[in-house]
Amino acid sequence: MSTQASSKKVLFNSGINILGSIPDYAAMMDYAVRSLRSDPNADFSFRTEKSGMRFISAINTEILSFHNQQHRTIIEAALATDELRLDQKLLVVFWQLCINNRLFSLITENYFMKSLFAGRLSLFPDEILSYLYELRHTYPNELQWSDATLKITASKYLTLMKKLGLATGSQTKEIKYPLIGDEVFEILVRLALVIYPDNPSEQNPLFQFSFLDTPTLIKRLKSIKFTDKWTITQLGNHIKIDMIP
Repeated sequence: MSTQASSKKVLFNSGINILGSIPDYAAMMDYAVRSLRSDPNADFSFRTEKSGMRFISAINTEILSFHNQQHRTIIEAALATDELRLDQKLLVVFWQLCINNRLFSLITENYFMKSLFAGRLSLFPDEILSYLYELRHTYPNELQWSDATLKITASKYLTLMKKLGLATGSQTKEIKYPLIGDEVFEILVRLALVIYPDNPSEQNPLFQFSFLDTPTLIKRLKSIKFTDKWTITQLGNHIKIDMIP
């Protein structure tokens, strides 16, 4: 478990493939919470020791890595609370993956979210594979993966999204639009401002994973429900978000 996600030197890793293979996400979340609390009994066993070690390594790298102590505090509070359902906590994990896993972030930004905002429902592994081929061409030194490995990644990405509660279906996956309650939306805003403190606006990079278009995002940020959480200042065509201590 790391408090410096930015220290990782590898631009792309196999985290999608490994996390997509974890069979029990409730058990995964239990392990994550125990690890955050430094519980000596934290464990994530599977049918083989090798599989368990791969899962633990991926969870620690992709979910339990943090940019700073504020980042860790937000995630620990979100995953450990009894006030959020499992599906809500998995949405927080989704944002963690967007922060910590570059490949997951790129696929989500350039395929999943574009499909969502274009009004498409179906998701196809062949389309993701085509995008991965483009990425390999763009990053020839960083993504030196075989066609077979990329094909697995395309499939595992959709499996992972289904396990996160953001896709449904077996052979053909369809986008499942999440219901983002006020508590989870507040977590997203806090994460956005901690990870990208120099961009406290509606253009913060993490907001592209909010499932909201810009006008709807701004409207929700300005909601009276959050007047005790942050203030909004209008700066021309943009807004500035300031958290209330």
